[in-house]
Amino acid sequence: MNGNTRKKKFDKVSKRDGLYCRNCGALPSEKQLVLDHVNNDPTNNILENLQLLCRRCNYLKNPRRPLDLCESEGESSDPSELEVSRLKEPGFRKFVCQQLNEHGKTPQKDLIDSASEELGISPVTGKRYLDKMVSSRGILRRWKSVNTILIDFKRELPFA
Repeated sequence: MNGNTRKKKFDKVSKRDGLYCRNCGALPSEKQLVLDHVNNDPTNNILENLQLLCRRCNYLKNPRRPLDLCESEGESSDPSELEVSRLKEPGFRKFVCQQLNEHGKTPQKDLIDSASEELGISPVTGKRYLDKMVSSRGILRRWKSVNTILIDFKRELPFA
């Protein structure tokens, strides 16, 4: 539906149902509201098939990611980000420690890129994992060198 039709339908639906998200109850002052097709058929624009949802609820109802064809309906086998992190971070830590044991001080970028490639994670995630390892409670430390940050094991651990 075009912009003018959408605005007219939005006004009619909001007068009929009230100006709030039909799912979570958010008001327009809290979240942006959009027209949603109740039966998910975008060609069926009759008023009975339209409702107002906030963008978040609309996305949850109608995810933009195509369904995995191998996945059976109703089941989601996609692990959460937290589950992925719990699986990948120990492997990252092990990989980094092995590299440092073999090569000593190693450029930070090389550690991140190599571990990311090895484990199938993004370099952004690898940097986040490494930042934890070089934190005040971490087992690694950073050394500044000419145009490079090197990583090595700490000689003294705090509170050890």
